[in-house]
Amino acid sequence: MPYKPTQEQQQEAAGQITRPMRRHLVQVYLTLAAMVGIAALGATHLGTHGDGAGLIEAGGVAGSLMGIRYLQRDSLWRWALLGTYALLSGMSLTALLSVHLTWDPSGALLLSALSATVFVFLGFSASALLAPRRSMLYVGGLAGSMVGLLLWSALANLFLRSPALMSAELYLGLIAFSGFVVFDTQHIVERASAGWHDVPGHAVDLFMDLFALFVRLAIIFLKKDQERNQRKRRDSDDERGGRRGGRRVVF
Repeated sequence: MPYKPTQEQQQEAAGQITRPMRRHLVQVYLTLAAMVGIAALGATHLGTHGDGAGLIEAGGVAGSLMGIRYLQRDSLWRWALLGTYALLSGMSLTALLSVHLTWDPSGALLLSALSATVFVFLGFSASALLAPRRSMLYVGGLAGSMVGLLLWSALANLFLRSPALMSAELYLGLIAFSGFVVFDTQHIVERASAGWHDVPGHAVDLFMDLFALFVRLAIIFLKKDQERNQRKRRDSDDERGGRRGGRRVVF
């Protein structure tokens, strides 16, 4: 009797996403959504501005991430650390959100940045899922090279203090982390196809990409709105100055 491969084996051979992979991806994205909710809670209700708060948050984020990476895969502590990581990441956004809401109390600008982040993330993640498997893994190398360039430019800008270089860093970082969304999504699929169904580890990879995209888009949107406001003020001042200069003085 000739051997007949199962439907999942046929899909695997054809480079398609099998049912177990889809189930794993659903779990990863649901976990990611929960992490975003926890981060939002931390950013809006639990953030602090006290001295040393940023250092404590950074230490907690680094420690949580190390635990998620290196604890045993079936350890329940990884899930607790996943929530801790999301909460502290959200708390670290308090200063950025405060600047945004001081500039635009309506929150419309912040909502625009958040919406853009979601669209960019979902767009690149979907493109990675719909593309042929393993076809975009090379993007990880390019994105990693960009991050290396970002680190060098950030170090140089500590001494140069160049606004143009800072803007270039923001846009380069946006491109780099968009690439990481593509790479990490395909990497998750390949790991799942090999039987590595690490939901916490894969969710934290995508959360880091989403977080980095949001921070950069929020800063870009804020800078653009401030520049637009300054241009309007300048134009208004020039117009008033022109009217004053055009008046005739009658004795």
